[in-house]
Amino acid sequence: MKFKIKIAGIGIVSILCYIFIFTLCVSAIGIGASPAKLELEIENGESIQKNITISNPDNADLVFHIYTDDEYNDWITITNTDFSLGPYQEKEIYIHFTPLTEKVGIFNATIYAVALNPDSNLKLGSGVKIPVNINLNKSTISYHTNPAIIGLILSMLILIFLFRRYQRNS
Repeated sequence: MKFKIKIAGIGIVSILCYIFIFTLCVSAIGIGASPAKLELEIENGESIQKNITISNPDNADLVFHIYTDDEYNDWITITNTDFSLGPYQEKEIYIHFTPLTEKVGIFNATIYAVALNPDSNLKLGSGVKIPVNINLNKSTISYHTNPAIIGLILSMLILIFLFRRYQRNS
């Protein structure tokens, strides 16, 4: 019986040591991103800019890294991909979208935001994924910017001018 009590005592001490030693090494990092999702409608050849806000909800300085899928690196340009934020600060990031394809349809990309604690020896971070849905439409040229329409209008104006001048001289 004494042997079972000693084993139970050793087990309890082991569990307490585990709880107090290993749980003290754990830390959490927070990150905020707004909006949580981006919906874009773009025509071929068009470029559009959207903004996201990254925030540091922690009481510690954090280093942030913003990036996108390798597949869409040519389409998506992110300003300030690496930066630091103090406690409870936020930063607006500008993202430019310029699809480089003749295809039309819906394309899905992801923007990743990762926060790292520069003072941590663990080199672990926290991150969020911001889904981006790009609805790429066929490029349409409106009638007032179509070169053929502009040429036709200019030709008509020249003909009207010449016709009136001819009538005055007759």
